[in-house]
Amino acid sequence: MAESRDDFSGPVKMALAGRVGWKCSFPNCPATTAGPAQESPDKWIRNGIAAHITAAAPGGPRYDANLTPEQRSDISNGIWMCPTHGSLIDKEKTAYKADEIRAWKITAESRATRELELSHSHGHSNTASRYSSKDTATLEKYSEVMSYRTIELIRNEQFGSFVRDLVTNPLYEIMGMHENPRFMFQDVNLEKLRQLLYSQVIDFFRHFGQQSAGGRGGYEFVNMGQLTRADPSSRGYWENYVSETQKLAEKLCATAMQLLVIKENN
Repeated sequence: MAESRDDFSGPVKMALAGRVGWKCSFPNCPATTAGPAQESPDKWIRNGIAAHITAAAPGGPRYDANLTPEQRSDISNGIWMCPTHGSLIDKEKTAYKADEIRAWKITAESRATRELELSHSHGHSNTASRYSSKDTATLEKYSEVMSYRTIELIRNEQFGSFVRDLVTNPLYEIMGMHENPRFMFQDVNLEKLRQLLYSQVIDFFRHFGQQSAGGRGGYEFVNMGQLTRADPSSRGYWENYVSETQKLAEKLCATAMQLLVIKENN
């Protein structure tokens, strides 16, 4: 018997598409997913996919057993994609994380909002900033703290026996900026990304802090050789612990990259 799926309703699919201007939400994908049908002057084609962020049924990509059927089919669990990228995120089951895809959605909706606002601004220069001067300055600050070089440094960190301050200091700075009104975005979607980044940094430190101890220039972390020498059977546990640390770091890096891309395209 086929596994039941918690699919989106027609209105939810239309809302997902409309909220991103019928464009794909995959980063930097220019694909438009609606247009005229060639067979008739009064018909149109919808060539997009309402993809699930967490799968509609067990066994699917990023399936979350903690969600109810109503939550799985809710608009909050959907993202509008072109056929190519909608298929890609489902076939590459481990390459794309749920939090990363949620960040794409926020960015795509923010882009659509700005395009809509600019279309109603007569005489608006194409080179003008999409955001307020305050938001532009805040984007600049976040991009200084989480620059491309810093993001790559964190992504490439192996989280072995010693983790340098160069990896953790920018994350502490993100935490310190969180409650400061100076670094809050006026744009709703940018603020959602900022809050997501903060929560991901908190999750990272909650996990990292359980096995780290501060030292000169960095943190003592998981010394695999020392730990497994005392208990060889524990290797699997510590390998999983390091792997989870890397995954949490990758999540926050993906969100920071979204802010960086927005800043560069602003």
